[in-house]
Amino acid sequence: MRTDTFFALLLMGALSLCPVMPRAQEKIPDYLLGELAGGIADGPAPLRADLARIALTEMAAEYARDAERARQEMQRQGTTAKLARWSGEVQKLADDYAGLAETITQATPVETGTGPEGSLFLRVAGQMVVVSIPRLNEQAAFERQIVTRFCSLNRCADLMDVPVQATPAGRPAARATTLWSFSQDAGPVCSSSDGLEFMFRSTDDLGQKRETCARVVGELNALATAMETEIAAGARVDWQRLEIHTPADGDELVILNATGHPLRLSLPALATRPELLQLVRPWLAAKVHGTRYTLVVTHAEQLLAPARP
Repeated sequence: MRTDTFFALLLMGALSLCPVMPRAQEKIPDYLLGELAGGIADGPAPLRADLARIALTEMAAEYARDAERARQEMQRQGTTAKLARWSGEVQKLADDYAGLAETITQATPVETGTGPEGSLFLRVAGQMVVVSIPRLNEQAAFERQIVTRFCSLNRCADLMDVPVQATPAGRPAARATTLWSFSQDAGPVCSSSDGLEFMFRSTDDLGQKRETCARVVGELNALATAMETEIAAGARVDWQRLEIHTPADGDELVILNATGHPLRLSLPALATRPELLQLVRPWLAAKVHGTRYTLVVTHAEQLLAPARP
C-alpha cells in the first residue's frame, strides 16, 4: 500500500471516531407577532408580503385541522346537520386562506395593523383578515410559529429595535383573544379567557362573525384597562351613565359620569353597538375591579351584526 493512501485511510478512521458536535440551537426570536408586524409596517413591501403569506398559510393549516377534527367527531358520534355545516364552513375558511396566500407576490399591497387586544390585522390587496385560530390555548404557539418562520427567511435582528432572546417555555401571551367552540346542541360560541361568551345561532358568515367578535372583545379589554387608569387617578365611574360618543373626527369619547368626565379611546365597534355596551356593564365593572365575571350573550347574532353604514 502506498504511504499517502495509508495515511489518508488512517486520517479518515480517526475522523470517524471523533464525536460529532451538535450545531448550536438557534434562539427563537422573543417578539410578539404584533411587535414584529409593527416593526415592518413602514418597511419594504416584500417583508409585509412574506409575513402575510406565512400567516395565511399557517391559518389555512390550522383551520383545515379543525375541519378534520369535526369530521372525525361525526364519525364517532354520528353526523348532524350542525356539525356537518360547521365542518364545511371551517374547511371553506381554510381553503379561502390558502387561496389568498397563493395570490401574494412581492408586489402585492399588504398593510398590517394591531387591534386593541394585540391581535394582528392584515389587509391583503384590500381584503381584511384577522390572524387568529379558534383554539385560545394554542394561539400563542401559533403566533410563535409565524414569527419563527418569518425570521428564518429574514434577519429580524436588523428589523427590530429589541434584542433577540430565547423565550422561556410556557410563557403566556400578553394579549386577549377569542376561542370558538361548537356543540351539537347549540350554534358556534365565541368566548374570551376573561369570561365573555357570545352565542350565535348559525355558522352563516362565520368569517365576519369571527372578525367582529375579536374586535369587540379587544375593545372591551382596552376600555377596561383605560378605565382602571382613570379610576386610579381619582376619576369616578357612574356605570348607569357610561356612554360612548363618536365625534366628527378623531377617536371615540367615553363618558364616565354625570359631570361628563371624558375618556378618549378608539372604540369603533362598541360605539356603533350601544345595546351591547349596556349589556356588558356588569362584566366591565368586574373586570375593572379585578373580579372574575362570566357573561353569556345569547343573542349575539343581532348585537354583533355588521354595523349599518
